[in-house]
Amino acid sequence: MIKFTIVLVKKETDYNKLKKAVPMHLIDDKVVECLKKYIGTKCDTVKVEYPYYDNDYLSTYYEHYALKFRKYEKTCCRLHIEAGDDYYGYITLRPGVEGTKIGKTYLSPKLLLDKDAYLMLSKFEAHVAGQTLEINCFPWKKQQTDISVCAHTATWTVIRYYGNKYKNYADTTIGDIIEKVENDWGRKTPSLGLDPVQISDLLKQYGFSPLIIGGEKLGDHAFVDEIVAYVESGLPMIGFLSPQDHAISIIGHGKINYDVLDNSEVVYSLIDKEANVIPHSRLVNSIYVMDDRVFPYREVPIWLPNKYSDVKYGMNELYYAVVPLYNRMQLAYREVYDRMITWLKAKVMKWEKLNICRIYITSANSLRDKALNSTTMPQILKDVILTLSLPKFVWCIDLAGIENYKKGLTTGRIIIDTTSATWEAEPWIMRHDMEKIEYKDYDDDPNYIYTKKVPITPYKMYENNLIHI
Repeated sequence: MIKFTIVLVKKETDYNKLKKAVPMHLIDDKVVECLKKYIGTKCDTVKVEYPYYDNDYLSTYYEHYALKFRKYEKTCCRLHIEAGDDYYGYITLRPGVEGTKIGKTYLSPKLLLDKDAYLMLSKFEAHVAGQTLEINCFPWKKQQTDISVCAHTATWTVIRYYGNKYKNYADTTIGDIIEKVENDWGRKTPSLGLDPVQISDLLKQYGFSPLIIGGEKLGDHAFVDEIVAYVESGLPMIGFLSPQDHAISIIGHGKINYDVLDNSEVVYSLIDKEANVIPHSRLVNSIYVMDDRVFPYREVPIWLPNKYSDVKYGMNELYYAVVPLYNRMQLAYREVYDRMITWLKAKVMKWEKLNICRIYITSANSLRDKALNSTTMPQILKDVILTLSLPKFVWCIDLAGIENYKKGLTTGRIIIDTTSATWEAEPWIMRHDMEKIEYKDYDDDPNYIYTKKVPITPYKMYENNLIHI
């Protein structure tokens, strides 16, 4: 029989009651201290569900733990986290050595964050005593050390997110990921860790066309610009830290610092002087990650951490990232950015004198949907976007001068074919400034440019890939 035990939380020490409510093989002091530190009194009730048979843990039990001389239990339990009438998700506790007992975890960031964050989230379901409860979250868990390490765990979070959110991607368990790893130098367990190439090969088996970025310092901002562009595209990544030799998943970014745009000296330091443009990423001070060594939704500063930081590293220690792209995407961020610089320098359109550019990938369907339902986009621009023939996914470059950007408005947009060849000099499908729209008809002659000379008033920026917490 499934049993539910209620533990009321009025003060942090109330988490000590879990040692009596949870079977001994599923809890240790590190679990209790973790809950005290990261959740504390943000919840008022912890509902303990036991037994719980977790398919993710069982995938490793039959693969690894059942082979050991020492007996490992098959049963897990779940801690359901509540505050008032609000359900914030659950934490699975599994058998394992000390410090590794926290397994599959789905927690809403609204429980844990009290600052601005723009995150990739998906709706997961928890079936509890006949009820179906929803959690808008990103998956997280601790590594199991011997069978799965940080790289396996980070990859699991990304594939689990995709498998839940998009029907054309397969769901998975950590055991399935371990089994699929291609290892050229011996046994799969105990694991010695994974490198970016192994992660890339693994993602291919799940239907992705992965891109490995980083590995060289392109400049003070270049790698951060690239990471934030893929974050803005709603694409979670597996990041590799050096010299920490650790893997994390990158799932969002922090507050957009509009205030710096009032300081002319700071603005000058942020500009790409080659084309008088400021990448939107240079106004972002942090990214959000899932790190199996701490707790969900940790903020990583763009540069160096301090004593108040969530983690002991900054973006300067991020050396590689593996981006799980859709298999028809050919153009990468660097190629798109370089094309934009060429067009801005050539002044092919009358964009504002100093622009902030926001570069991201989105689906053609989402782009059309946002255009259709926009209350600020001019009708003639709506009509063009709604009738354009587009690939499944497109790169978008939204441009705006400082004052319009601060108001959340766009004054120029370029739509680019993600499937275009990397050598293609003019991969754009549509572009506009405040005076005209230019577009191509790929169903007819893609080399012929149609022009509509009409005033285009500023309209609200595209927002869909990330959820603002």
